[in-house]
Amino acid sequence: MCGIAGFISKEIKNVDNYISNTVESINHRGPDEFGSYVHNNLCLVNTRLSIIDIKNGGQPFFNNPKNIIVVQNGEIYNFIEVRDGLKKEGCVFQTNSDTEVILKAYEIHGTECFKLFNGMFAIAIYDKLNGVLILGRDRLGVKPLYLYKNENEIFFSSEIKAFLSLDSFNKKLNKQAIHNYLKFNYIPIPNTIFKNVTHILPGSYTKIDVKTLKLKNTKYWDISNVKEIENISQNEVLERIDEIFIDAIRIRLRSDVGIGAFLSGGLDSSLVCAVTKKKFNVSLDSYSIGFNEKRFDESKWAKKVAKYCDIKNKTHFLESDIINLWSKTTWHNDQPHGDISFIPTYILSEFASKDYKLVFTGDGGDEAFAGYTKYFSSLNSNPKEYFDNISLIKDDNDFNSLYKDSFKNNVNFSEPFNIFKETIDKVSEKDFTNKILYFDMVQLLPGNNLVKPDKMAMANSLETRSPLLDYRLFEYTQKLKGGLKLSEKETKYILKKYALKYLPKNIVYREKQMFTVPVGEWFKTHLKEYVSNIINSESLASRNIFNIEYLKKLLKNHINGSKDYTRELRAIVNLEIWFRKFIDLKN
Repeated sequence: MCGIAGFISKEIKNVDNYISNTVESINHRGPDEFGSYVHNNLCLVNTRLSIIDIKNGGQPFFNNPKNIIVVQNGEIYNFIEVRDGLKKEGCVFQTNSDTEVILKAYEIHGTECFKLFNGMFAIAIYDKLNGVLILGRDRLGVKPLYLYKNENEIFFSSEIKAFLSLDSFNKKLNKQAIHNYLKFNYIPIPNTIFKNVTHILPGSYTKIDVKTLKLKNTKYWDISNVKEIENISQNEVLERIDEIFIDAIRIRLRSDVGIGAFLSGGLDSSLVCAVTKKKFNVSLDSYSIGFNEKRFDESKWAKKVAKYCDIKNKTHFLESDIINLWSKTTWHNDQPHGDISFIPTYILSEFASKDYKLVFTGDGGDEAFAGYTKYFSSLNSNPKEYFDNISLIKDDNDFNSLYKDSFKNNVNFSEPFNIFKETIDKVSEKDFTNKILYFDMVQLLPGNNLVKPDKMAMANSLETRSPLLDYRLFEYTQKLKGGLKLSEKETKYILKKYALKYLPKNIVYREKQMFTVPVGEWFKTHLKEYVSNIINSESLASRNIFNIEYLKKLLKNHINGSKDYTRELRAIVNLEIWFRKFIDLKN
């Protein structure tokens, strides 16, 4: 696990200064060591968290003539199988590092190498002979990779904040992205809040000509647009899930350091711990978060699971003073997010990192197997009705009151739904449940739900691995009819049937709790002054986005209990926090 960055630029005069600033900005992703490579107008940088081949895995990696250079962030879980295949093709290896496997795979297979890798990765390959820089990303977008481009230069980095120290960085905002954020609760990819910063898309690689700076993006993986399997038995489905999941755990257990686990007590993290213990006899010391507000607290369930699996569990209880971390977590997020559970994820990561460099998580199960109650509104197969149901601000007419005219005139209210509709239309042959699961795979995961474990864990130099994010599971579940995952009364139908093989019924079928923070209640009580100060601040008014009088009315109605505006308030508050950190550069 690492951070990577670099540039192609004719404007950089002080490369040493760039390297030191970049290492400082992403050092939390890899504090163990760093390396760099400079050639003419190109630079590659890596900061390393040592997990695989601790002694010999330093980056960059070079081939023998030193005309192919590689840096990566992440892990290639199946690097042993890929390496064995390359050995049969005549490759000789000097280390046990998965980065060397990337290098050799590219030497033999070129960009087809990405199809060989099962992992979470953001990779930069400089092919000196062909004069190209190749930036590739894992299939689901577990590892982030951003691109900043202006007329004469291109920069890339694992985190947006690495661009802030550039003299040439243009902070022009993407106003449409801000509007999209207030519909989705996150900014849909490939755009970011900065006009000139974009994501390298998951499951793709971008080839950049180092002389002309021309870019060409190629998709190497996507879910196929075919109808679901007919006439398949439930037992056959359960056996295939078991086969994939066990192998996903097997390859993720490869590590030269110890492994812990995040355990919420929910189905997904419980299943990861239970199968790991039963099939591999590996006891994952587990870490959990608790709340004194009982309706938000899952810690008692985490204790039950840990006892059932015979694994150790440590629980950290949170109070409302965690709001003091909202600014810090926003800085590590790089972008505004309306999901305040980033804060407990940060605390949980800090808690676990005292003992481990690496933890297992249950991320991905909800998006692969339909685990959210919001999916019930998909059963009537109405795209607009479903979209309105999941939107942060549901009625577009509310934006007429929320926005100042000057901002309103610069955004297209229809674009968020267009993003949703264009995405699900790519799998037009599938049933509606699978369409919305596909949307969440290509947008919600890389735009929000995978940002949280990556950015919050990496802020504490902690690697997270989730077997439920194995791309083979997503390929398989998208072949299954939606009704096998979502019935009229039950989420995760088939996963729960599968989980009974490893967990007791009362754990499998307990009511799902969202991993969130009761900030809406706190806004009415001891955080009333905090939220009021932000809504009434001169800095928020100076952004020229919101009608402040309307926001004051919204806050008043929330505090007096006439309507719950928790989601709207926390999104707007976090947007202002982001402005203070990234635009005002306030500590």
